[in-house]
This record gives sequence, C-alpha cells and structure tokens, in this order.
Amino acid sequence: MKNFFRILFTAIFLAVVGYIVYIETERYESESIILLKDLSEKQSMDLSSALLGPTSSTMQDSKVIELYMRSNEMYNYIDATFHLSEHYVSEDLDVLQRLYKDSPIQYYEASKKNLVEKYNDDLEVLYDEPSGTLSLSFIHTDPTVAKQILEAIIKRSDEIINSFSRENAEVGLEFIIKQRDENKALFIKAIKALIQYQNTHGTIDPNLDVERKSTILATLETDLIKNEVDYNSKLKTWNPNGKEMRMIKETIINIKKSIKRVKKELAGESQGKLNTNVFDFELLKSEMEFSKEVYKQTLINQEQLKTEVRQNAKHLIVVSKPEVPETFTYPDIIWDIFTWLIILFSLYTIISIVLMIIRDHQD
Repeated sequence: MKNFFRILFTAIFLAVVGYIVYIETERYESESIILLKDLSEKQSMDLSSALLGPTSSTMQDSKVIELYMRSNEMYNYIDATFHLSEHYVSEDLDVLQRLYKDSPIQYYEASKKNLVEKYNDDLEVLYDEPSGTLSLSFIHTDPTVAKQILEAIIKRSDEIINSFSRENAEVGLEFIIKQRDENKALFIKAIKALIQYQNTHGTIDPNLDVERKSTILATLETDLIKNEVDYNSKLKTWNPNGKEMRMIKETIINIKKSIKRVKKELAGESQGKLNTNVFDFELLKSEMEFSKEVYKQTLINQEQLKTEVRQNAKHLIVVSKPEVPETFTYPDIIWDIFTWLIILFSLYTIISIVLMIIRDHQD
C-alpha cells in the first residue's frame, strides 16, 4: 500500500511538472503605478499631513477606482476593444486555463460571471496607504496587449472618476439652486417688511431719529443759555418792557417750549413707544441682514458647484507607465514545481502516518 501511494504521488508530481513545463500557457504581466490627485483640495505640506498621509477623501476615491476597475462595466469596456471574451475561450490558453462555451463543469463554463472572474484574476490592484498609490498589473498571453489593456484601464478610470465627481456636483447644484430660490424669496420678503415698516412709521431708522432729536435738543439748550445770558446782561441797563427785551424773552419762551416738546418725544409718554419702535426695527433689520448673508452664501456655493461641474478636478497621475514585458511572468516554473513538491510531499507524509496508525491498531 505504501509503495502504491508512493508511485501515485510520484506520477502526480511528474504530471504536474510536465504540465507546468510543456503545456501551461506563458503569460506576460505589464505593471504600472498611479496616484490620484484632487486639484480642488488645497494641498498642505504641514507636519500633520506628512504624518497622517493621504486624506480620507483621496483614499475613498482610490477604493472607488479599484472597485470600478473590477466591475462588469469596466470588463465590457475592455472587452469591446480587446475581445477578452473570445480570448478566454480561445486556444491561446491551455486546456486548464481556458473557458468552454458548452462545458458540463460550471467552473469552466464561459458564462458572464466566469468571464468577469477570469478578467479579475488577470487584473491585480493594490492600494498602498502610506503613499496613496495604486499598483496595477494585467496578465495576457500577448505582452503588447497586456500593456495596452492596462493603459486603457487607467485612461477609462481617469474619465470615470471625474464623471462621478461631476454627477455628484450636478446633484448638489440642483439642490443649491432650489435653496437659492428659497433664500432669495426670504431675502426679498425681509426687505419688503423693512420698507413697509419704514413707510408706516415715516422713518428710515428710529435710531437715527433719536440721534437727530438729541442733536436738536443740544442745540436748543445751547441757544437757551445764550439768550438767557443775553437777556440777564441787558436787563441791568435796558428797559424790560422795551421791544428788543420782549423779543428776547419771547425767544426764550419758545426755545423752552421746543425743548420741552423734544424731551417729551425722547422720554416721558413716548419712551415706551420709542423703545418698541427701535426693537421692532432692529428685529426686522437683523432678519433682513441674516437673509442677505444666507442668500449671499448660497450664491457662492452655487458658483463653486458650477465650477466643479465644468472642471476635471481629479486626475490619475501615472507614476510608473505600463511597459511591454520582455519575458513571461507565468508560469514561474521553479517556484510552481517547488510548491507542488511541498504540497504532494506533505500529503504523502500525512497519508503514510495515517496508514501506519491504522496498521498498528490492527496489529
């Protein structure tokens, strides 16, 4: 029994070696490194950014790119140019690597699911968090096609990441336009309310009325003092019943009446009403100023979103360009043979130990 398994595993190993060396299709791997840059964000080279690395937004966009590269849509785009569906069922691939249109084995059936999985097996995308770069590679039996496919993937991804940004900006723009119209209506309403108040109360600003009346009061009191001094100084030598003295006295009386009237407007019976007017006016004015600022900010946001819709803010910078590989990458003959040798030897050892234990129990 032991000799049987030894012969069996030797035969399997020789068959695997024969397949790897003589049958397995030689495939070429083209590689590239890309970096996503968002030009709409201000890049700061401070200590924190150096320690923390790429922003979460850039990392998220890089992950989105990776998902899109592996998507059915990307496969359809590449297949339309490079005919991968035909390639995966062609004799360019060996019998174990190709798919079959009428295969009874589901794993080898040339279904859309298997075709996309085959494409993803040939595509490798690795995100490096410290540098924020994406390492890409694609495997094909033709080294030139491998390079061209990788270039097409990078080009399409650069286009699509900007289309995602534009779609997002268009949704935001549609919302901000509605907000703009609403804020504009509120701003106009606040202006009309303020104008109506000014027309109703016959004033531009109650505070200005108070300042104006205070200035008038100060002027009247100054005139009163001057006239009283003038009257008292002339009273010593002039006849108090004289025409000029009566005119000065009458002027003093009129000034006092004016002072009393202005003071009454500033205080006394009109104080509560004046305070109410000032409060109502300031409230309306504050509402108008607030509506103005909100409307202004909405217009600023609208212009920013319009710019985002028009521009291509995000770009894939090719750090390392795809090149035509000079030698095949797969199969890695020495490594593959060594790997299979370890696997088969381990299985043989396990089976031998199990058979030994069973034989000891029987004895």
